[in-house]
Amino acid sequence: MMSDLASLAIAGVKTWFWGSRPSPGRPVWGRCTKATILVIAGMAALVGPDAAAQKGGFRKLAPGVLTVIPPDKTSADELLHGDLLEVTEGLSRPPENMVWEPKRAPANTTLVERARGRSFPRDIWCLEFAFKPPRMIEVDIPAADLKMQRKRVWYLVYRVKNTGGRRTVIDKQDPTKLTTVPFETPVRFIPHFVLESLEALSDAEDLAKHRAYLDRVVPAAMEAIRRREDPRQRFYNSAEMVAKELAFGEERWGVAVWTDVDPRIDFFSIYASGLTNSIRWRKRKGAVINANDPPGSDMEVALESLRLDFWLPAAAGAAEQEMSVGYRGMFERMTLGSRVLEAAGWPATTKSNPAAALERMGLKWDDLLEPGGGGGPSLLPLEKVLGTIAGLKDPGARATLVREMFGDVGEAALESLAAAAAGPVDAEQDKRRRAALQAMDLTPEQVGKDPYSALARIVGKLDSQPGYAQRQAMAARCFGPAGRRLEWLSKGAKAARALAALESVAIDPSSMATSNAQAAFDAVRPSISAEADPAVRQKVLQGVFGPRGPELFAAAVAVHEGIDHDWIFRYDTDGPGL
Repeated sequence: MMSDLASLAIAGVKTWFWGSRPSPGRPVWGRCTKATILVIAGMAALVGPDAAAQKGGFRKLAPGVLTVIPPDKTSADELLHGDLLEVTEGLSRPPENMVWEPKRAPANTTLVERARGRSFPRDIWCLEFAFKPPRMIEVDIPAADLKMQRKRVWYLVYRVKNTGGRRTVIDKQDPTKLTTVPFETPVRFIPHFVLESLEALSDAEDLAKHRAYLDRVVPAAMEAIRRREDPRQRFYNSAEMVAKELAFGEERWGVAVWTDVDPRIDFFSIYASGLTNSIRWRKRKGAVINANDPPGSDMEVALESLRLDFWLPAAAGAAEQEMSVGYRGMFERMTLGSRVLEAAGWPATTKSNPAAALERMGLKWDDLLEPGGGGGPSLLPLEKVLGTIAGLKDPGARATLVREMFGDVGEAALESLAAAAAGPVDAEQDKRRRAALQAMDLTPEQVGKDPYSALARIVGKLDSQPGYAQRQAMAARCFGPAGRRLEWLSKGAKAARALAALESVAIDPSSMATSNAQAAFDAVRPSISAEADPAVRQKVLQGVFGPRGPELFAAAVAVHEGIDHDWIFRYDTDGPGL
């Protein structure tokens, strides 16, 4: 009917238009006003491709815009097996100890044995999930002072569809015969979206730093998102989505919104839970199950989640930017490749030869390995290098090794640090400096007499601080603004270690100095993976990439490129990230 009305309207306009005779020397279109053109365009639009979309309520997306992930049916979640730990453990110790061996019956007929390997059938449902790549948009959001504040929000447009569930049916005649059958059921979708990143964005974070942002309800953003994505479509926020169950076959569009996301992030994952009722459970770490404990009190449960990986291919400063779908291990590969490039380019950048300097000092690259954990990247490699240089008796040999390790810039940086810790400063800074050095059993005068030994001791004390902020504060008291040079010198010591570690597995770092991060990772991966001794391979990874190197390398090579989503079970006690 809408098409017929449009045809009649256009026909009427044409009759009016062509029914008038043109004036001599005046073109026909001269009589067509802007209003007339708008009427014609509006009527034509009603019979265009979007007319069908008007009936459906939303426009049809171009192929490839929407990524559709079918329900997870890869595992037999409808029939799980496990022990009744309250019996197998709780009743297996004194004083209840009910473990015994029957004489006239099979051993597996006792209470404790019958509690092992029990079957737990469950009705499992899983929604179909479709999404568009995340985007950014700037909107005005009410602030705490009741004024509007312009903020950039990240959002994900998605669609869920109830495709039913599945259950395991046990044959009554033959209990060993199991059949999986589908069933229809309404589902209440309780969305839970977490945007996470492991990307290190500063020196304080070294290779990786976990960040997490929970989906928020931002009514002020919903209208702007709807106008951009599809003004004719109803989009539900996470609170509205819960209000009504999804009937079998029904689909619903929603939006997940995040605010105050660090704009420097390039690689991130979104974890979506609530899409299925599939679960896993396990004994809580360190738990001792007693017979009188409430059932399940010593267990922890994980709900299956969907992991989606993304990255920003351009600078993050552009407003309304759309992200790209990434793949599992992409962040780890790019991070490790960047670390290789940083080390490979260090000699040319600083005009130094750090690997050769290590050898001349009598240090091996594994002497500079860092301990795991801590409050930031460790200064231990720099402390060992400075301590070794301080042990040389010949001042000329010291200067030569410093230039070979750090270049002329590094030599100037060390001189600047020594002058800041021993030279003249204003009275207020001198007071702070002396107090900080006194805690290390040092004075400015002692630093001036033996600068390398004193700097090695100061660096060791800084490294023992519980956090990066405390370290920076102490460095400022000792060195003032010159303290910033410590991080640069620390990178130099780690670059020397990385270069020597790469050479130990027959990798020439100079061959990849002009490469990109992905190519650099691909270049070092075969040689590292080919190391047959796991302990040696672990040490090489720590030498090249630092204490988190083995963990990141395992994640980088675990999944082949191209897998852009994964169904996973994450326990709350597993910790963030990998």
